[in-house]
Amino acid sequence: MSLKDEFLRLLREDEEFRLAVIGLLGLDELVKAVRTLIDEVRALRADVNRLWEENNKLWQEVRRLSDNQERLLEENNKLWQEVRRINENVERLWQEVKALREGQEELRRGQESIRADINALRADVSNLKEGQNELRTEVNRLWEENRRINENIERLWQENHRLWEENSKIWQEIKRINDNIERLWQEFRAFKEEQNKFNKWMLSALMEIRDSLGGAYEYYTAHWIERWLEGKGVHCDVKANVTIPVDGSREIDAICYDPLVVGEATIKVNSIEEAEGEIAKLLENAKAAERFFNRKTTALILAVENAPEQVAEYLRRRTSELGIILVLGREYS
Repeated sequence: MSLKDEFLRLLREDEEFRLAVIGLLGLDELVKAVRTLIDEVRALRADVNRLWEENNKLWQEVRRLSDNQERLLEENNKLWQEVRRINENVERLWQEVKALREGQEELRRGQESIRADINALRADVSNLKEGQNELRTEVNRLWEENRRINENIERLWQENHRLWEENSKIWQEIKRINDNIERLWQEFRAFKEEQNKFNKWMLSALMEIRDSLGGAYEYYTAHWIERWLEGKGVHCDVKANVTIPVDGSREIDAICYDPLVVGEATIKVNSIEEAEGEIAKLLENAKAAERFFNRKTTALILAVENAPEQVAEYLRRRTSELGIILVLGREYS
């Protein structure tokens, strides 16, 4: 066996010899650095596991985001602290890797077997870098998801604020409408009071005017209506020659206000045409009185002092058809 083979055998089988050779070659510090790097890698993997745990916690916090936004902000701060700590660990790792690369330059000048170990270590470091890159990609994805969620929350707050503004405008419009309605009601009540005062004044004035002017047969008809109502148990001060402001003005020969009874009086009716005219006048006066006093008539009275027999017979038949009470004086042939 040659010296070379014996040397190689001792390197493979004798650990003390191998360590002595490494010490002579000045590589013992490099081995320590490699072992330290491996320990750091293990610690980094533990940190990565913790990061995954924090990531799971982050997802849980994201799902509860709609319930407690303040808690999400606190967890985001924790995540930022954890990411800064990871970045610090990564920075230390890069420093170790840099030192490892410097040691690798010296190893390349050493034995081929040690170079193979260094290459294997480099592969491990490369795998670690890939894992770190994947981790960075995942963290970036999580931050992007968190940013999207925050944007959605911001849009929801903006929409909520817009809805509150619209709701406030609607309430203001409703209040304005209610104020207008209340003002209209006040104006209507004031107008109604003034109108009632005017109607009372107008009615009193018209009655005084008509009473002062007189009219014998109209007063006779009013007196007859009073007696007729008394026979029915109703007491009423029947007025004669009353003018009401309807369709300009309309004169009623005799009227009881409550119950509403309207009478028409005429001295003589010579023809059926005149009879129809008096009946039409009575019906029109009754409608005008109903509009003015806002109540229905309970009776219509037509008083005729003189009429030919033929006209008188027609009046009896026609007033009976219309439900009019006929007060007929003298009939002549």
